[in-house]
Amino acid sequence: MKKLISAVLCAVMLISLAACGESPSGLPDPDAESVPPTTTPSPTPVPSPTPLPYTNPLSGEPMDEDISMNRPWAAMINNIPQALPQRGTSQAEIIYEIPAEGGVTRMMALFTDISDVEALGSMRSIRPYYAETAFSYDAIIVHAGGSEAAYSLLRNTGWDHLDGVRETYASKPFERDPNRMSNGVEHSLFANGPKLIEAAEGKGFDFEHEGGEYDNGLKFSADAAGQCTENAENAVIYFNSYKTTSFEYNADDGLYYGSQWGGEWIDETAGNAQQSFTNLIFLQTDIKIIDNYGRLEVRLTGEGSGWYVTGGKYAEISWEREENGVFRYYLADGSELELVPGRTYIGIMGSDAGCTAKFEKPET
Repeated sequence: MKKLISAVLCAVMLISLAACGESPSGLPDPDAESVPPTTTPSPTPVPSPTPLPYTNPLSGEPMDEDISMNRPWAAMINNIPQALPQRGTSQAEIIYEIPAEGGVTRMMALFTDISDVEALGSMRSIRPYYAETAFSYDAIIVHAGGSEAAYSLLRNTGWDHLDGVRETYASKPFERDPNRMSNGVEHSLFANGPKLIEAAEGKGFDFEHEGGEYDNGLKFSADAAGQCTENAENAVIYFNSYKTTSFEYNADDGLYYGSQWGGEWIDETAGNAQQSFTNLIFLQTDIKIIDNYGRLEVRLTGEGSGWYVTGGKYAEISWEREENGVFRYYLADGSELELVPGRTYIGIMGSDAGCTAKFEKPET
């Protein structure tokens, strides 16, 4: 009986060895099929992009070079229907819109760099309050003429400016477009960015802020949209009963697209692209007529109220500015306003009846 059990055990062991691909002798069976072990490939690591070390001082966007000490450029832009479409303004980081005589508005476009702006305009004349706006950024001013009060202010301050009407420059940075003269020669003057830089060099302008780090009053944060709580899928600024500028929010790209004068606000040199902004700031202040020509005085010192719009929402804000200082913006709780990195539109309106902001589609 013991011999029978031993024989059975030996048979089981032989079958097991054969199933494992080995010969009864314990050596590998040369006829057995070799199956390589299954392995799971390791995923190729995706390197994280290296954050750019600097930010654009006018937009808060990341940059690979430090331009924080470079003086920006502030250009006066025509904005009446006969002068449209504009050229080059979509390349500005900030655009101000402020009333001028006769119920219309003019714009001031702020650039950190104009070296690649081949055509800018059409150019228009300057007033003291536009100059003060440029002063708050320590900007080099570009304009085509101006009121006597503006010329006096520029002269008394010794401010760096390039004038396309009363001065000429070897680089010829200003040129009239004959195709734009049919609506008036005053709407036909355009500037060339590289030639403006040459003209400024010829005048010996400083291209950097004096002293240490320059504070332009703007604060940026990727989380700034959280400051706004009220719906603003549409935002309209009413300068008066004659002029409004409206913006429609696109949730797909987080931008507000501008319209005025019954159509899209476009830049001809950008393929007629509609102007778009990440941030909208609407400010109220005191505006009054000061002469028989209808010229205005716009208070840009002291304090006032306004609205901040981004990400489809808005919040009420306040603003303040000391003489020769920068604009500063605050939320209702007194904390300093932050902007989402990107382009910014700033509209300045009066505080009288009819000058306001609404966050709904305007009636057509």
